[in-house]
Amino acid sequence: MSSGEEDDDLVLGALECYERAVLRVAQDFARRGAVIQPRGVDLDALDALLVNVGRRGQGRESSLGSLRPTRDLELAVVELADLLQEKEFDEGDNTWPGCLPGHSHPPAATVVDGVAHWQCPRSDALVSRIG
Repeated sequence: MSSGEEDDDLVLGALECYERAVLRVAQDFARRGAVIQPRGVDLDALDALLVNVGRRGQGRESSLGSLRPTRDLELAVVELADLLQEKEFDEGDNTWPGCLPGHSHPPAATVVDGVAHWQCPRSDALVSRIG
């Protein structure tokens, strides 16, 4: 297999992986009352992976990106959640989705023991699983 074919295979595999990640992240964001909702992932003309997002209750979509290619579902969930959390911050909620009781900072999206979680950046305590 040539290098170009390997790159195409990686990008297409990543696209499929992110499509599965969108479902988990969308569920998590909706459950936590986020304004931003992921709607899908597309390839642009340069084979960059872009996430399509919309605001809760609105049909209009826009694209954010780009996501780094991966076939690891848990890493894809973290990459997507992290990107969308930044967009949620842009909407004015700088602590979304809420950390541990008494903490005024947001949790970080991370993979712990092979599973995507929200984790407190101060104590490293797990807040919750993503999705």
